[in-house]
Amino acid sequence: MRELKQPKPYRKAKRNRRRRRRGLGPAAAFVCFALVLAALASAAVIFFKIGSITVTGETVYTSEEIIEASGLEKGESMYLFNKFKAISSIASSCPYIDEIRIRRALPDGIEIIVTPCTAAAVIYSDFVYYIIDENGKILENAGRNQPENMAVVSGGELKNPQVGKTAVFSAEESSKALFSVLNTAKNSGILSDISSIDITKIYDIKFEYLGRFTVELGTADDIERKFKFVSAIIDALGDNERGVIDVSSGETGYFNQASN
Repeated sequence: MRELKQPKPYRKAKRNRRRRRRGLGPAAAFVCFALVLAALASAAVIFFKIGSITVTGETVYTSEEIIEASGLEKGESMYLFNKFKAISSIASSCPYIDEIRIRRALPDGIEIIVTPCTAAAVIYSDFVYYIIDENGKILENAGRNQPENMAVVSGGELKNPQVGKTAVFSAEESSKALFSVLNTAKNSGILSDISSIDITKIYDIKFEYLGRFTVELGTADDIERKFKFVSAIIDALGDNERGVIDVSSGETGYFNQASN
């Protein structure tokens, strides 16, 4: 009996179908893998809930106050809460906090990490005292009661001062000059010994230091060098000497002793 062979076009079509089936293998595997990942992600969003919220870092606020300010609650999804909204809410409600970070502590914890602000000076503007940090952030409206043991800044009027916001003076250059003085004084370790800062004229900035000296800075240019001159002059003086230290030139410093 003669064997019947399949027509060549049929055999060719069959081979092409086998090739197509083999070609779909990797693509189908990738799709299945993606579907599994999507299912796991959905399960995490649905089933992983916040079980605990903790606060790390020392501030003037209690952990309860910070957690309440964040708006976060136990039972929320670990992955759906708005981290940036929570940080913004803490920053606006707790101005004495400088830096805020929020991280997940698996399996079900949320950790809020905070760094405190430090009060650096008081701005007296429009008969009100505003406490600020060295970067000019307004920490508190102290009303008409002058806070103690902080440098009092005079000579500049604030524009629309708001707690939690950066202090802005009517003259923009006054802001830059003041923050430069505060930062340099803090970095030099002498900020706590400054009782007052006068920025009435930004080309003739002055501050009272150690209760014995009036320091004439001139402008805020070369301010780090000027502070070094101040330190060198005081180191060369006796403990009871009083007077004016003039470092306004930026090239050297002079001491004029106060007359008795």
